[in-house]
Amino acid sequence: MKRDGEDRVEDLSKKVGGRFKLTSLLQKQARDYYAGGRAFMPSVRNLDELFNYILDEIEEGKIALRLPEERKAKEEESEEAAEQS
Repeated sequence: MKRDGEDRVEDLSKKVGGRFKLTSLLQKQARDYYAGGRAFMPSVRNLDELFNYILDEIEEGKIALRLPEERKAKEEESEEAAEQS
């Protein structure tokens, strides 16, 4: 059973840390799909379907928004692990 769109957006905004972060994540993912061209675009017919497809990805945990500080910390961890190998 599909949930009401507003309830879904509200739940996902709580999951990612707020509506602003959810909006940023949606925009970034949509931009990445468009930049990749039709070969990398999911099989959707319109923007509503793309919006719902991206919401599905967020809900399933396939994509997440990382802040610059989190990204930098992850890169530093990777560099330290590479140095220890």
